[in-house]
Amino acid sequence: MYLEDRCGLDINNPIYIFCLHYVFIPRINQSLSQWKASWNNHKIRTENHQTPMQLYSKGMIELGFRGMEDDLVDPNEYGIDWEGPTPAEEDNTVTVDEPRNVLTDEQYQSLRSTVNPLEEDEEGFGINIYKKTVSVVARILRNN
Repeated sequence: MYLEDRCGLDINNPIYIFCLHYVFIPRINQSLSQWKASWNNHKIRTENHQTPMQLYSKGMIELGFRGMEDDLVDPNEYGIDWEGPTPAEEDNTVTVDEPRNVLTDEQYQSLRSTVNPLEEDEEGFGINIYKKTVSVVARILRNN
């Protein structure tokens, strides 16, 4: 809503969606990687102040590699509780189209050399980089 109200994001325009994905997918992935590293290395009081990474390594050493003789499960049926309740017909889902590159390879390389989606954005949370990306993409498309 903020980007729509304040930055002119039009969710029906593939150029704006491309710019949104270009900036925020790498930023979200970077944040998730940082969170994962932090979580895997935090000490757990109830586990003698060992980290999840230490517990995993300890388990691998003590129990060895497992899974080679396990029964194979059909991936299409994995996680299905055949005895459990059935989901409601109006299951809440959101369908998101695959991001589509609106630029040629040459134009995309020009964008990559101009805008780094992971550059620091003091207090902008990536919004300033998104605005810059929209501007650069508009210029690239105008010039070609």
